[in-house]
Amino acid sequence: MPDNQNFSQQPINSITDKETPKTSSIKKIQSKFKIFTDNEKFQNFKNILLNKYNKLKQNKKRFFLVLGSIGLVALIVIILLGFLISSPKKQQIQPEIQNNTPPKPEPTIPPIAKLETTIPQISNQSLDNLIKKADILYNQGDKTEALNIFGDIASFSQSIANHNLGVIKLKEKDYEKAISSFDKSIASGENISASAVDAMIGAYYLNQPSLYHYYLKLMNSHLEDSAHKPFYSYLYALKQYYNGYYFEALSPLLNPNSKSFEKQNHRLAAKIFLIFDDDYNALTNLYEVATKKDYKTLGLLYARVGEYTKAKNYLYQYINIHPDDLQTLLALQIIDLKLANFPSAANMLDNIRGKKEGSKKALQTYPIKVVLNQSLFDVNLAQEEFWNRSFEIQEKNPYKIIFYYAPFRVFDVKEALNMIRESGIFSDVRNIEEAKNTLVRGGTISNINKNIAKALIEINKNNIRDALKYLIQSAKSNPNHAVLHYNLGLIYAQMGDFQKSYTHFLRAYHLNSYDITSGLFAIMAANFIHQDSSRILYQISQDFENVPFKSDTEKKFLSSFIGYLNNNINDGTDWIEQAQKQLPIYYALKAAYGIKNKNKYVIIEAFQKLRSIYPKDIISNVLYELAHNYDTNIKQVALRLHNIFLSDKLDLNSVYYGPAFARELYVYIGFITGSLEKQEQALEEKLISQTQNPNGILQAIALIDIYRHRFEKSYTIYNTLIESLKEDDAQTKFLAAVAAIGANHPENAVLLLQLSKMDSPTNYENRYALGLLYQEAGNFQAASGHYNYITTSNFKSEFFDFIIDIDKIKGSSKNE
Repeated sequence: MPDNQNFSQQPINSITDKETPKTSSIKKIQSKFKIFTDNEKFQNFKNILLNKYNKLKQNKKRFFLVLGSIGLVALIVIILLGFLISSPKKQQIQPEIQNNTPPKPEPTIPPIAKLETTIPQISNQSLDNLIKKADILYNQGDKTEALNIFGDIASFSQSIANHNLGVIKLKEKDYEKAISSFDKSIASGENISASAVDAMIGAYYLNQPSLYHYYLKLMNSHLEDSAHKPFYSYLYALKQYYNGYYFEALSPLLNPNSKSFEKQNHRLAAKIFLIFDDDYNALTNLYEVATKKDYKTLGLLYARVGEYTKAKNYLYQYINIHPDDLQTLLALQIIDLKLANFPSAANMLDNIRGKKEGSKKALQTYPIKVVLNQSLFDVNLAQEEFWNRSFEIQEKNPYKIIFYYAPFRVFDVKEALNMIRESGIFSDVRNIEEAKNTLVRGGTISNINKNIAKALIEINKNNIRDALKYLIQSAKSNPNHAVLHYNLGLIYAQMGDFQKSYTHFLRAYHLNSYDITSGLFAIMAANFIHQDSSRILYQISQDFENVPFKSDTEKKFLSSFIGYLNNNINDGTDWIEQAQKQLPIYYALKAAYGIKNKNKYVIIEAFQKLRSIYPKDIISNVLYELAHNYDTNIKQVALRLHNIFLSDKLDLNSVYYGPAFARELYVYIGFITGSLEKQEQALEEKLISQTQNPNGILQAIALIDIYRHRFEKSYTIYNTLIESLKEDDAQTKFLAAVAAIGANHPENAVLLLQLSKMDSPTNYENRYALGLLYQEAGNFQAASGHYNYITTSNFKSEFFDFIIDIDKIKGSSKNE
């Protein structure tokens, strides 16, 4: 057994003066309380017996003073091998002995639940009471009963001495002598159950199961002898506990027959509640009687119920007393992970690793297992808090909406539109604005413009990947072209590759410092990858007044944009209605302001306008429906959203081939409205019939499979996308790692996350997941390095979490 699984060996608590060793004798004395005449011969006999007893009592004065200071404590060493692991489950221990002769011990003892001592202290005060009562009886003439009591005193005194001597031997771990003393106490016929329980403990540590069962049966058969004693309910509870009837043991603990053993009741009750995974009741009972020695246990219990601040408080108090307890340090490290105190968690790991002795064992005390965040799959939570799910909804979704409706740039709008119309696209082109040419002259502009127009043709077909190819081709020939970098940044943002998006937007801004929009888009992309962008925002604020804006509307738009990123929520967007040309991005910014201000009417107005611009676009229609139920339970609009997905009047090409945000929103709304199955069927039918690039459709199906807990299938699809279809952007690799974790392929997840990290080194989701996976694998140095990289105090992973690996703990216990 682990070192902390000890028994408490403590002497017996005093019996009140209303109760004697033999209840039947006292009842008989009380019923026959008569007046007798003195007898000189008997008086002399009584005096001799009293003198002998007083002499014995005087010789053992120190012995009883020591034992009297030790109360009955059933020490609960609660094995909290993690915040989610419960105590040992019910085990039935059946008596094997049919007579009173201990059998030959067996060589081994099977694993059993932890045992606790049951010994109530029998004090010499009880003997004083007996002597006084015998003296009264004798003086009143009841000589026979007085003699019987004095006989009992001699037997009882011997029982006390042997019992308490056995307790001392248990504490000294001299189990053979302890059992010998308990046998003598049992032979006296007094307190047989109490002595049998402690003898069981000795047999347990001597690994003698047959002897253990013998004393267990002895305790069971003599329990009723103690029915009128103050420790009876506690002793009865221990009988049930040792026989494996844990639930039945709770009743006497919660309804004791006296208050004399309140501490012991609370401690054993706390342990039993843990067996049933009732952490709150276990905590409540232990808290009632806790001492400084219990601070570690209290801290771990508070951690189990999720009260991490209180948990840290108790664990730090414990570590101040026991600075070398590495297991407590590891518990604090895991709590810091839960609280997102990553530098502190890394420091704890480094401190434990630095200890030569016991560090390896300590680091194995709480092995973790990386899992997917369960809140990701909580439909009720998703429905109730769709608009308020932390940063992912508060900031990232408004950013994605702005990127979705942001305009692409061309040099000559007429030339680009002519090329687009010649290609057979006659509908309004989504978002084109004319760029200023400050760096390129002559025929180069025309050539670049043609490639941009070709890219726009593909974008209007929602074929974002082919559009990317045209832009990359032009950028290779013109690496210092600000407009090309802007368009590349926007396409990468729409694909969800924010590392590359940030790089290109920043490049565009540096090539043209008047291009405020590129700088602001770089700041938004930086927030996705936790890149510090304060210098960019400062530079934009400094240069803003010197920018030669094309119009007053452009200046007001960019001023509002800066205000939004600076959290100036009082900046208005009234200027939009006076704008000569009302662009979709204006209303996307207005919607972002409405979400930040929690202004439902502003959000509705913004999305209503976007839907009127793109009446067939699935995303515009979904956002409009969501706006009507902003800050309410999505259940109220679930049916209407479900019907939108089933409608054949809306264009799903943005989901099939367009920006990643379209697929993410499509799948997520399908998840919270229960439409995933039908969505997957529609996607699979489209995959069979379509002749264009299948990547977007496959990504949508793979994401649906994650939400449907079909991780193996999802992982296979992502593998196909990466290896065969060359969809090897950082986000696709990251989602493949998510599916790998769900499919229980941690080694593959590590590889995918490492590859994703190479493309997006500042992505905290990558770093957090890698830190957890390395800690799970036992590579604590690598784990510490990744935790140290996460410097944002409010980071909370949307995808990953961890639990204590109970199976690994059980496996290591068996090996030991």
